[in-house]
Amino acid sequence: MNKYKYSDLLLYEKKIKDLYSKLGLNFDDSNRISKYFKYLGEIEKSRNLDKDKFHAIIQKNKAKYYYSQFYVLEICKIIDALQNTKLDKNILKEKLTHLAKGTYLLSEENINNTQARDATFELSLFSFLYARNLRVKLDSPNPDLQLSTANFTYNIECKRPYSMKSLERNIRKALKQLRKTRNSVSIPTMALSLEQVILGDDLILDSKDEQSALTFLDAMLSQFTQDNLPMIRKICNNEPCLILYWLSCLTGFKTDLPMAHTTFIIGNVYNFDQKLSDHIYKDLQIMLPSKNLK
Repeated sequence: MNKYKYSDLLLYEKKIKDLYSKLGLNFDDSNRISKYFKYLGEIEKSRNLDKDKFHAIIQKNKAKYYYSQFYVLEICKIIDALQNTKLDKNILKEKLTHLAKGTYLLSEENINNTQARDATFELSLFSFLYARNLRVKLDSPNPDLQLSTANFTYNIECKRPYSMKSLERNIRKALKQLRKTRNSVSIPTMALSLEQVILGDDLILDSKDEQSALTFLDAMLSQFTQDNLPMIRKICNNEPCLILYWLSCLTGFKTDLPMAHTTFIIGNVYNFDQKLSDHIYKDLQIMLPSKNLK
C-alpha cells in the first residue's frame, strides 16, 4: 500500500511524453492520459484553498477526481518499469498506443473500447513483477507476458472480466489461448483482474486504516478463490493451470486526502502433480508476498 504526493505524480507527465516521442508515437492533449494529468494538476492548484472549498471541488466531480488519481498512479508505475527495461520496440509501441486510448471513466467503457484498460492491466502486472526484480517481458499476441524463473517459464494471459457473468467466459478464453503456447517447460498461467467483479465501477475501498484495508482485501480475495473453485474445476477439468487473482484500488478514508494505492494479488495452483506444485509454490514465494499464497 503506497501513499503519494500529487506534486510527485505530476512530474511523470513529461516522462510519458518523452517515452512516446522516443518511440515515434503521437501523444496529444485529447488522449485519456493527458486528461488525467490535466485534472490532477487542477486539483493540486486548488489545494491552496481552505479545506471546505477543496472538498467541495472534490465532491462536485468525485468520480473524475478518483479516476485521475487511480490511473495516474498506475501509469507512473508502468513508466518506471518501461524506462528501465529492454523490450521489443514493436510490442511496446502496440501496448502504449492502446494505453492512451479509451474512455475517461470506467463506467463509460463498453465492449468496443476495452483495449486501453486491457493494456493497462497487462502493463500494470508487468510493472508489479518487474518491481520484484523478476525476469518478465511483454509479448503479443499470445501470451501477454512471459515470466522466467530458475525453474520454469510462465506464459501469462491477462483477462479483465467486467462482471461475475463474464468471469467464466474470460477464464475459458484464457485457457484456450494458453493451449497455444503450452510446452513441457512452461507453466500455463492466467491473471484475472477483479476490480469490476468485486468493486464494480468504484475502484475505491473505504477503510478505517491501512491494516484494516489489507486484512479486508486478504479475506475478500481468499473467500473469492474458494467460491470460484467449483467454476475452475468445471472449466479446467484435469488441465493444470496457475491462476493469479489481482485487485488494484484506491484505499483510505472517505474524506481523508491523499489516499493510498493498493495492489493485492493471490496465486492458486490447480491440477499439477505434487512435485511440480512444490516448485511452483517456491516460485510464487518470490513472485508474490508470502501471505498471498493459497
